[in-house]
Amino acid sequence: MKRIHIGIFGIITLITLITACASGVSSSGSGSAPAARTQTAPAAPLGPDELDEAIREASTYLNGRIPQGNKVAFINISGGFPDLANYILNDLSRHGVNDGIFSVVDRALLDQVRAELNFNLSGEVDDNSAQAIGRMLGAQTIVSGSVQRIGTMYRLDVKAIEVQTASIQGQWGKNIPNGTTIAALTENTSTGTATAASGGRTQAATGSTTTASGGTTQAAAPTAAQIANGTYTFWPRPGAVRGGIETKKDYIVKIVVRGNYFNIYITSVAVGRGDANRGTSGAWELTNNVILQDVDRLSRPPYSMQSYAWDGEGNLILTFQNVTGTRFNLINSYHNPPVIFEEFSLSEPDEP
Repeated sequence: MKRIHIGIFGIITLITLITACASGVSSSGSGSAPAARTQTAPAAPLGPDELDEAIREASTYLNGRIPQGNKVAFINISGGFPDLANYILNDLSRHGVNDGIFSVVDRALLDQVRAELNFNLSGEVDDNSAQAIGRMLGAQTIVSGSVQRIGTMYRLDVKAIEVQTASIQGQWGKNIPNGTTIAALTENTSTGTATAASGGRTQAATGSTTTASGGTTQAAAPTAAQIANGTYTFWPRPGAVRGGIETKKDYIVKIVVRGNYFNIYITSVAVGRGDANRGTSGAWELTNNVILQDVDRLSRPPYSMQSYAWDGEGNLILTFQNVTGTRFNLINSYHNPPVIFEEFSLSEPDEP
C-alpha cells in the first residue's frame, strides 16, 4: 500500500478550510447570507396634554387675581359639553385646593345646591344667577366659564366675579387643540345641537329649528305668566329643606298678590298657628340673604326681598315686587347649606 504523506503546511490549510465551512453553515443555517439585525428605537415619552396645561395656566392666573384667603365657588363651564365641563371644574377646584391661595367650596355642597335649583354644570347660568348661587354657598368669589368648538380647536374662557359687588376680578382665555383628553371627553357629545327625527336640526343654544328644506323657525322664548291679584293658600303647607332634609319649622301658609306686591306668609308649624319670629329657621328677615327664583326662567336674575313684617297670626311676611311666573324657589342663604322652599306653584287664587 502506498502511503500518503501530508506536510505541516497541508494540515494547516485543511484546518482552515474546515473552520470556514462550519462558520458559513452556522451563520445562515442554509448557506445563504446572514440576515441583517435591526435595532428598535425606544418609544418617545408622551408630552403633557394641552387641556391639562391650559387648566393649569388658568389656575395660575386665578391665583394672581383672586384675593388671598377668599372663599371661592367654581360654578359652571357652559357650552354643552358636560363631561368636559366637569373635568375642567374638577381640575380648577383641585388646583385651587392644592395651591392654597384661597379656600374652595366643596363640590359636594355645590352639587347639592345644583340639584335643588335644577341647573346644569355645562348649561348657561348668567352672572346674576351665579352670584345668587355664590351667596347661597357663602362664597366671596365665583368662577364660571365656557368652552366652545372653533373648527378643530376648542376655546376655553374663565371668569372670576366678586359676589357682593359683581365686579370682575379677572378673565382668562385660550384656544386649545383637540387633543386626546378633549376627544375622549367630547366623543359622545354633540356641539350643542340635536338632530330631529325628520332631519331638522334643533339649536339648543338659540332655540331655533332648521328644517329639512333649509328654512328656520325661531322658537318662542319662555314668557313669564302674569299673576292675578288675590290670595293663594296651600294645603298641605309647603315645607322647606336644608341639605336635602326637611327643617320641619319653615312652612308657607299663603301668598297674597296685590298690584306689584308679592307677599309670602311663612310660619313655623305645618298645621295651626305658629310663631314665625321665634320658631322658624331664622334670618328670613335679612333681606340680602333671601331671594325668589323663577324656576321656569333660571337664566333671569332672581327677585330680591324688599321688606318683611309680622302679622297677628304668627306669620312672617316676606315682600317682593314686580314678580311674574308660576313656579318658584324661595331661598334663605343665611344658613350653610341654605334653607330652600322647592318649586311651589301658583294656579288660581282662592280669594280675589
